[in-house]
Amino acid sequence: MDNNGFFNKIHYGRQRIILDFDEVTPDNIYQVMQKALSIHSQNARDCQYLIDYFLGKQDILNRPVSGTSNINNTTVVNYAFPITREIVGYTFGNPVEFIQKDMKYQNDVATLTDYYDYETSYYVDTCTGIYDSICGVAYQITLPSKDISKDNTPDLPIVYDCLDPRNTFIVQSSEIGNPVILSCHYTINSQTHKKEYTCYTNKYKFTFVNMDMNTLEWTINPIGLNPITMIENSIFLTGDWEQAISVLNAINQVASDSLNDIEGTIKSLLVVLGAEFEDNDEDGRLKKIKENRVLTLVSGTGDTSSLDAKFIAPQLDSTSTQNIRNYLEDAKNVITGIPDRSNNSSGGDTGLAVLNRDGWTDIEIVARLKELFFKKGKKQQLAVGIKILQMLDLITDDLSVLDIDLIIGRHSQDNLQTKTQAFSTLIATGELATIDCLELSNLTNKTREMVERGKQAKLERQEEAIELAKKAADASGEGKSSQNGANKTAEIEKAAAGNN
Repeated sequence: MDNNGFFNKIHYGRQRIILDFDEVTPDNIYQVMQKALSIHSQNARDCQYLIDYFLGKQDILNRPVSGTSNINNTTVVNYAFPITREIVGYTFGNPVEFIQKDMKYQNDVATLTDYYDYETSYYVDTCTGIYDSICGVAYQITLPSKDISKDNTPDLPIVYDCLDPRNTFIVQSSEIGNPVILSCHYTINSQTHKKEYTCYTNKYKFTFVNMDMNTLEWTINPIGLNPITMIENSIFLTGDWEQAISVLNAINQVASDSLNDIEGTIKSLLVVLGAEFEDNDEDGRLKKIKENRVLTLVSGTGDTSSLDAKFIAPQLDSTSTQNIRNYLEDAKNVITGIPDRSNNSSGGDTGLAVLNRDGWTDIEIVARLKELFFKKGKKQQLAVGIKILQMLDLITDDLSVLDIDLIIGRHSQDNLQTKTQAFSTLIATGELATIDCLELSNLTNKTREMVERGKQAKLERQEEAIELAKKAADASGEGKSSQNGANKTAEIEKAAAGNN
């Protein structure tokens, strides 16, 4: 902690745990965990600091009292909270959708979606996004339900949840690509106060207590996949506002010092020139001054020309203070990508001009980058879920995570008229495929599915039109036959009457 009470020990970005092991076995798990925990402990301390900061326990609260004044306002302007709320809400404002790349997997993907929806996938993904935004890293886990047995498949066969990064980590190998060789999650037993570890590899599941290998138990991992996945927020595992902490601290300091100046003005020091009060204050002059905040001075000779009384108070330069505050808030917005809330409207801006001017393009860039990292981890989790459902014969064995697209819809209805006009123009050229026109016009994220449904709908309309045409033709033929029959009957009747 520095002289102003601000922390300077935080490591910006979490450190990856990369060790020189090819795999983890019951023989070397102690060595792996011993090295991994030393790195994880620093990451956990950083995560705790960042979570506290997010909740309002910020550095300004530790500022010591000045030696020249007992006025020490410590005001937290907690911008960390709305930054996370806005970025997570913007990025994950809609649930993650599973879209099949091949329509033959439509039923399997629908089944997969139903299970994940029932397991509150949207809630888990949002919690993951919050941890990512604050700590720079989050973790998800997918496991078979505990209720599964040889004779029973429960209605909900999977467990899907988000794990706290303060007590979860993964270990990667130093090989090219840094494959994950171990994942670990631990809890503290409320009665024994001991740490209970659960670790996974693709082959094994380990459990032990307090790094005591005498308590080590291991079994074969029946899934064959590591069920815990790290969801990265960025390549350096940094949060959304972590790089702006110094700016946020400065905003708190400006706000606190401004309040100090105001309070200092109210509690300004009175200096009396040309007169002196007795220490015992028998006549109660000091008491009257404190109560009424008004002082009258008269010298013994009645000469008041040399008497003077002034308040010494700091002069507030409100313009400079506001300029500093505006500068810091602008810097905060640029670093984090938060849109500008100031009213900069020029009266004629519309569409993309407004988005660019007010910073909405910046937050969209932030969201797209976060989305790429999120999808990477989410697909690893989806592979585990698919494997569990295949082992229970709930979906076909040939479905792979490669057959599924993950879609996070954002503001798809914005500028809808412009998008539809662009789509119509592209279709009218007759040179482009429908799927390319949909992608270029940005009408939907479900281009492949919409094209397949469009083809099916077109076939159904054609079949319906053919059926209606046949019915019309049959009806027309029956009408002609009936008319011919009636004419023939009339001729026969007429001939019969003539014969009579």
